[in-house]
Amino acid sequence: MQLGPIKFKFKLDTDKIMTSSNGILILGILWLIFWIGPAFFMFKLDPRWGHNFALPIIFVTVGLGFHFKKISCQLTALLSTLLTVPTMLAFWSWSTVTALATGFLGLMIVLYLVERGRDSELIHFNPIFNAWLKIHMMTFAHIGLAHMSLVFFLVRWFNPEPFDTYLPFEHHVSTSIFNAMLFVLVILAIMERFVKKIGRFPVDKVGFVWSMLMIILPLISIKLLGE
Repeated sequence: MQLGPIKFKFKLDTDKIMTSSNGILILGILWLIFWIGPAFFMFKLDPRWGHNFALPIIFVTVGLGFHFKKISCQLTALLSTLLTVPTMLAFWSWSTVTALATGFLGLMIVLYLVERGRDSELIHFNPIFNAWLKIHMMTFAHIGLAHMSLVFFLVRWFNPEPFDTYLPFEHHVSTSIFNAMLFVLVILAIMERFVKKIGRFPVDKVGFVWSMLMIILPLISIKLLGE
């Protein structure tokens, strides 16, 4: 008996992959890999760069929170974004905020695993309030991410010295590009659940491409300008 060739079919569903939320998730993962890998020498020279371990973990938590469509998980994602302001204001060390961010990420994963085996959610209010939370919880989480850029431009940009105990001087072109682009990504991430297109362009795909540019453009800046 002769067997014919075995064919494997693999098709990526770009509609599900190319979203702002997945962009935030991938952005967080690549940001963390960059600092664990090629940029780790900067952390060894100055541990204050360690906040670049905590912040991408928060991005990963928010990115996953969008997919873990449980109130407890999305509430955890929202709470994790509250770490951005005290971190950017140098209220605590990199090790403290990294431990807290990792704790929120771990808690969300545990909650998701627990929720999967339940008939009803752990956090359950009346149906109207439940629906309101599921509509707006991730909006608040995305706004929480934007506070990283707000503090950077409105506070630390003009007066970095008071924060140098736990944060280094960060007036680099790559850092400024990333923080400026984050404002747009947050807007697109909020819009994609309510608006399908801007003109001829799907909002979710625009958000995904924008998040990838947030990786590419700062790297180009580092390559060309050294910062």
